[in-house]
Amino acid sequence: MISKKLAQNFSFVSDYFTLLLDLNPKKFPQSIVFEGLNPYAQCFFALELARVLNCLQDASENCNCLNCRWIRENKHPAVNFVSQLHYKGVSDDSKTVISVPQVKDIEKSLREKSDYHRFFIFFDAKPIPLNECALSSIERYSPVGYNIFPDSSWTLGHINAKTFSPLTPNILLKCVEEPPQGTTFVFLTKNRADLINTIVSRSQCFKLPFVAKKLELCDIKEIFHKYPNINFEDAFLISDKLQNYVKDNEITADFLLDLILAYFVNELQISNEDNYISKLQNDINLLSEARKYLNASISQKNVFDTLLLKIARGAK
Repeated sequence: MISKKLAQNFSFVSDYFTLLLDLNPKKFPQSIVFEGLNPYAQCFFALELARVLNCLQDASENCNCLNCRWIRENKHPAVNFVSQLHYKGVSDDSKTVISVPQVKDIEKSLREKSDYHRFFIFFDAKPIPLNECALSSIERYSPVGYNIFPDSSWTLGHINAKTFSPLTPNILLKCVEEPPQGTTFVFLTKNRADLINTIVSRSQCFKLPFVAKKLELCDIKEIFHKYPNINFEDAFLISDKLQNYVKDNEITADFLLDLILAYFVNELQISNEDNYISKLQNDINLLSEARKYLNASISQKNVFDTLLLKIARGAK
């Protein structure tokens, strides 16, 4: 079934689709929105779903049937990338947006009968070579045998409102609403709010969050090495370190708050000093408050700055 590498990183979503495919593949979603920080992880997950649905044998990760090979090499006739650079007709000279002619071509293709389960994977593409971050993501999330970015001259990104020409989303909506059986649209987004609501409302949405490369509390302990004796100057320095930690380790700010919580709880369990225990309990409450601010779409910098300033001040 779905690649072990992806299943380990995104266990909930993997388990959901595995169960769905076991019970009734014919009820597979007609439209999926993937949310998260890494478009390469989302792309590989979409391709794995397409591979499992089109496999001619047992859908195992190592299956070498014709359909599985085609999908791993990005050559399958029914699995389509759609971006500013992909799925362009000969007469379509648009280079910076997903255009109306592209959607018209999709509409036309859907009128033709297919023996495959068709996938249309939408994303933002830039005509620039792969950078180190992209190469790292490909290495980290690519399932066995995939070779879809060899010497790539373009970089995959999240779709957003600017990816489409103004009229395209509403025309595309007609395809998403009533596609023929065995058709799935997949949208790779940072946040579902980057798509028009009418498409989102007709899609099943799944978050593919980052998982830290190393779940070691020693990293947090190093950042908080002055704790609990943190002054206001320390607060801004620690906030900067936390923001860099999110970026460097490819995790979400929410996930980092979980790591800090785990560190504080661990300290709580091993301490027998009343004042330190009281400080920890108070700061654990501040973490819950910080999470609410994140959920309210307050910027990551403001959330961490405020959290550390309150920790330094000893706010209750």
